[in-house]
Amino acid sequence: MSVDGGLRGIFRDKLRRGFHWVSIETGGTGRGVPDSEFCCDGVERWIEFKQTDGWTCPLLPEQVAFHVARAARGGVSFVATRRWHDGGPRRGPAVDELWLHPGAEALALKSTGLRGVEPLGRWSGGPSGWDWDEVRALLLRRAADARPEASW
Repeated sequence: MSVDGGLRGIFRDKLRRGFHWVSIETGGTGRGVPDSEFCCDGVERWIEFKQTDGWTCPLLPEQVAFHVARAARGGVSFVATRRWHDGGPRRGPAVDELWLHPGAEALALKSTGLRGVEPLGRWSGGPSGWDWDEVRALLLRRAADARPEASW
């Protein structure tokens, strides 16, 4: 499995209708810029894709800084994390989950992990079991409609 848990390709495949996706690879010129940017129905957003087999969200400090700075200026971004492992005696049953968090909460997400920050949404059962209509709605909703405790 890739570093992003295959999420970049999965999102492009599942959220194809009406979306224009741009993959971002800045390397040494713009560390921290999210993996993808999209536009749909006049809404433009950034999204960082991560994969973990535990509860941490492996955001780099530069990635946290991007999301926090963007939110401070009224922008909306997201962190999509795939929590996946095969299971085992110490881990319990296998899991394949998608967690979606607002980028405005990137610092808390980095500090406390997936269980420390209430996600916008969490889906189980792998990509075929994730509710893509709900994911789409969350990605496209207006910033003013976000849950009150979010800073975006």
